[in-house]
Amino acid sequence: MTLVGPNNSGKTNLLKAVRVLFTGYNNSYGYARDTDLTFSVGKVRTSITATFDGDPELDKEIYENIDELHALQGTQRTGTQLSLNLYFTDTNTPVYSFFPNVKRPKAGGQAAQYSRTHISLVNTLLGSFSLHYVPSAKSVNQIYDDLLSPFLRRKVSKVMEPHIAEIEASLLEAATALNTELEAANLLGFKASFSLPSQSIEELVSGFDFMIADPQKTPIQEKGMGIQTTALLAAFRWITRQEMIEGRKVLWLLEEPESYLHPHLASSCNAILENLAKDAIVLKTTHSMAFVPQDPAYVCGTKLNKNSRTEIVKFESFQEAVASIRTALGIKFGDFYNLAKYNVLVEGKSDREIFQWFLKKVPIEQQGWKNLREAKFEDFGGVKHLGGFLRATYQFIRNEQACVAVFDGDEAGEIERKALQGFFGQKDIPFNSNEHFVSVRARFAIEGLFPDEWIRDINEEHPTWFETYSVDVAGQLEPFKIKDARKSNVQEMLMSLADDQAENDWANRFCQVCNVLDAALAKLSNELTHRDA
Repeated sequence: MTLVGPNNSGKTNLLKAVRVLFTGYNNSYGYARDTDLTFSVGKVRTSITATFDGDPELDKEIYENIDELHALQGTQRTGTQLSLNLYFTDTNTPVYSFFPNVKRPKAGGQAAQYSRTHISLVNTLLGSFSLHYVPSAKSVNQIYDDLLSPFLRRKVSKVMEPHIAEIEASLLEAATALNTELEAANLLGFKASFSLPSQSIEELVSGFDFMIADPQKTPIQEKGMGIQTTALLAAFRWITRQEMIEGRKVLWLLEEPESYLHPHLASSCNAILENLAKDAIVLKTTHSMAFVPQDPAYVCGTKLNKNSRTEIVKFESFQEAVASIRTALGIKFGDFYNLAKYNVLVEGKSDREIFQWFLKKVPIEQQGWKNLREAKFEDFGGVKHLGGFLRATYQFIRNEQACVAVFDGDEAGEIERKALQGFFGQKDIPFNSNEHFVSVRARFAIEGLFPDEWIRDINEEHPTWFETYSVDVAGQLEPFKIKDARKSNVQEMLMSLADDQAENDWANRFCQVCNVLDAALAKLSNELTHRDA
């Protein structure tokens, strides 16, 4: 399970709560109520409840003990789930209970038996798990010393155990030689002896050199922090398997595993953790999108409610989950596409060039178009590509930046525009004409914004440039199609004709489109500003 959310929203507290639950009766992590009381709750005590589920045949001792507790209090177990509750007294004493709302037996013998069984059950249940908490602030050397090195010593000591007699004989031989020298010096009151540290083979093994070849073989401490972290993450699964051999379930609590990692290594480290999760329970927090699972069932979000208390939220999709991270880090979805405050999304290169040319041609003194002149024009190599981009991103970028799409009014543009309206309509995402998108001229491509007589003149001079061309009985221009190979020729000739005009009277259709685009960008930007405020 991966936890995502803003800083100070409770992710680390959730990890610590799991760690505290597995502390046992000795409170080995030193939990203190006075440093953990929730805001404005007075003397209300901290309470943690966990649900366990197992197999009565495989976990026989646990279920026999829970059945004994039920019998002593006159109740009966239903199902295989066990709920364990933990709270702390005013003196920071941990109190565990499987039945917080059921009174324990008061009879002397039964009460003592209940207490013994209860303590045994808690210790057996929690002792069947091995918990490892790895905070982001922990150094690589600390992780190596606390986690990997003890298991290496244990592994090597088991190999050495059959040779204890030989080791002790060697130590005795050395001591005997030393004592012989002492006696020869008339120091009869001194006797030397050698023994294993704390009578333990494991203590005899002081440590190991952890080497990494990349390709030069050097100690891990001499590698970059990213390589060090990656190597230790890879060791976690070996540690897990050693503990599984001893019959324990393993639980890893990892705080921001991306710490110290170069982004290039993030996907590799995430793959390592996914493999770790095949053998262990892995609960991690992250601010990195690379560490968020694609399946939203394995992601939870944290947020603070109006009372400044942590709430858990679930996500319907991967996009929702990573949107939470982007918001927390101040990263916008549009940043990946280099979008600006104002954006005009057009079908192709010729559309972008024509709009940019026109805005330069019309003096700002004549037409302000303040928002449009600040806009960034993005082209997508065709109407299908524009439609694909909008399907994939519009639901996200519309909440971040003012974006208006521009479609030709020809058949291809009309088909794509209708398809997008249907697509967004099913998702309840507004996609309205002259607000979220603009059609330049009904049934015409962008060249139809120029005067009709100019198109007729070009056709008379270069009829082979057109794939289709016609006029109606009144001589009015009908929708036409320019050959792809001749689009740039027609575009250059139309702009040349416009540049020859002393006034901009010919540009009424262009001005109409720009007026709508400028107003739409202003409206969308204003809505975003008020929403963020």
